[in-house]
Amino acid sequence: MANRVKRVKYPEWLEKTDCTLVLEQRGVSEDGAPITSEPIKTKCIYSEHAERMIDKDGVTVMLTGKIYKQGDIAPELSEIAGGTATVNGGTYQIIAASRPRNPDGTVHHTELKLK
Repeated sequence: MANRVKRVKYPEWLEKTDCTLVLEQRGVSEDGAPITSEPIKTKCIYSEHAERMIDKDGVTVMLTGKIYKQGDIAPELSEIAGGTATVNGGTYQIIAASRPRNPDGTVHHTELKLK
């Protein structure tokens, strides 16, 4: 039964919150500026909650929420290393991102953890 699953359904009907995202990739461009995407204005699922996380430097960070968006939000970026998200009138820093995959290898959704 499990080997017949190709894609897992995403709750697209829950995407009701307006958000603007500016994503950054690790590294710098030829002129020394950070590699960023164009501002992405979209609808998303925004979950507001408090969570503690240890970042890459070993510092405890308090997260304020998460954003979920169907599919790969920035396929041109090989990895999402940071950026900013504007949701409900507040601007948050993106601490971590993940792109879980479907059994067929496509990206199911993009998850952004906010501080």
